[in-house]
Amino acid sequence: SKDKEASSYQPLVKGDCLNYGKTLDLSRNNVFFVNPSDFQGLSSLKCLNLSGNAISQTLNGSEFSYLSGLKYLDFSNNRVDLLYQTAFKELKLLETLDLSNNQHYFLVEGVTHVLSFIKSLASLRKLMMNENDISTTIDTGMESQSLRILEFRGNRLDALWSDGNTRYWSFFKNLTGLEVLDISFNSLSFLPHCVFEKMPPSLKLLNLTNNRLKSFIWGNLPSLKNLITLDLSNNLLTTVPRELSNCTSSLQQLMLRNNRIQRLTKHFLRGAFTLRYLDLSSNKIEIIKRSSFPENVINNLKMLLLHDNPFKCNCEAVWFVWWINRTQVTIPLLATDVTCAGPGAHKGRSVVFLDLYTCELDTSYLILYALSASAIVALMVFTVMSHLYFWDVWYSYHYCTAKLKGYRRLSSPAACYDAFIAYDSEDPAVNEWVLQELVERLENQKARQFNLCLEGRDWLPGQPVFDNLSQSIQLSKKTIFVLTNRYIKSGRFKTTFYMAHQRLLDEKMDVIILVFLEKVLQKSRYVRLRKRLCRSSVLEWPTNPQSQPYFWQCLKNAIATSNSLAYNKFLQETV
Repeated sequence: SKDKEASSYQPLVKGDCLNYGKTLDLSRNNVFFVNPSDFQGLSSLKCLNLSGNAISQTLNGSEFSYLSGLKYLDFSNNRVDLLYQTAFKELKLLETLDLSNNQHYFLVEGVTHVLSFIKSLASLRKLMMNENDISTTIDTGMESQSLRILEFRGNRLDALWSDGNTRYWSFFKNLTGLEVLDISFNSLSFLPHCVFEKMPPSLKLLNLTNNRLKSFIWGNLPSLKNLITLDLSNNLLTTVPRELSNCTSSLQQLMLRNNRIQRLTKHFLRGAFTLRYLDLSSNKIEIIKRSSFPENVINNLKMLLLHDNPFKCNCEAVWFVWWINRTQVTIPLLATDVTCAGPGAHKGRSVVFLDLYTCELDTSYLILYALSASAIVALMVFTVMSHLYFWDVWYSYHYCTAKLKGYRRLSSPAACYDAFIAYDSEDPAVNEWVLQELVERLENQKARQFNLCLEGRDWLPGQPVFDNLSQSIQLSKKTIFVLTNRYIKSGRFKTTFYMAHQRLLDEKMDVIILVFLEKVLQKSRYVRLRKRLCRSSVLEWPTNPQSQPYFWQCLKNAIATSNSLAYNKFLQETV
């Protein structure tokens, strides 16, 4: 009937087109070619609908020269050939251009496509290039300062962004004023790691729905500082970001509908105070924990979608059921489609009507029972063990403690070393002489071995140098100074000598032995006096190898003998 035919009729001219004013609808008229003269006298026309024809010509920028006032052009469902960058340039006031479903020439191999024509459209704000199967273009990107909305769904960004091909990574970068980008239905299985850095920072809405994404580069989202809406619905995602607020501080709407998300991370929404809309419907989420949904964030939401998830309605869901019954957040289909997948009798029931009060009681009773049972068992075991195995337990305890502590140096005031060697450890020659000659002769030979204290070997790591020096001198019977011209000028020598000399003043013990590797302090009054008082404590390293055994024997005697016994008897009596 005519009434049924009229009710099924849908206008071909889009509402946005009609809003501009004077409109001409030439859609579905089998128009094959457009001439400039076709529109002569139509300069006041605001909207032109040429969709659904078979126009397959190559536009060069002259076809619409008489439509100087045109603001909306619907050129969808044709076969336009974008060969020249001058296409549409005559439309200076054009704001909206629809080139959707013009895939004919984009599917032909070897045909050149130029998308840089939009650069000359200074007033263009919205461009629709949907369902064109664009997989190649001569331009590495699109460029426009005026464009605000780009619909690019149903193309082949997966081919443009194929793995290893960096040519088109900056495809949208020069759309400097772009706010809305729709790249859904582009067969994307992955995103290049730096793709967000190559997008205009002015972007507010990003639509990535109906692709094949198994993962998402959440860590690169901070590049889109103005992003408000992110739609990742109908993909293959299995995870959410560890902490959404670390990825974006501007996001207000996040859509993750119809993915394969099984669980939410522990701190998923922590700090996401700007979020107002969250869609988690049609996933595989079983449990929502309190840490994932902090109340100071989740209560700021205006809408939360959770339906079509296989929720487990066991005692782990106590907090979720409690919150869902008290929240003021709008949750669509809460009573009908937010249901339990199990266990048992709960299957198919609405989450909002569950009574999990018994879980709270069971949990309290379980805790009390566990504490009581543990206390009783511990008391019984302690009593029996104390009565039967007290000494065994005592021995085992101290044995294990000793094993854990291991060997430790005893802090005894008695001397632990026969001599402390004070030398210039920064001089390679002196260092080699001490380690290969002195230590080898005094410690490693079987006849009359001595226990020496060396800076690099016996000092406690992490302890101040001053403390190590003091302790080494106090725990050694003698202090041997290996003297060189460089060493006697150092602060370390003066400090060490002062400490060793202090023992003579405090304890009446002369512990100093001087070994001269070089001829130094020849005019020192102290050295001259010491040679007279105790010649055996002042030794010089002989240059003649045949005299060296005698030197070592004298040094051993000096270490083994108290200096007070070696003092010159004549001088002692006169003093």
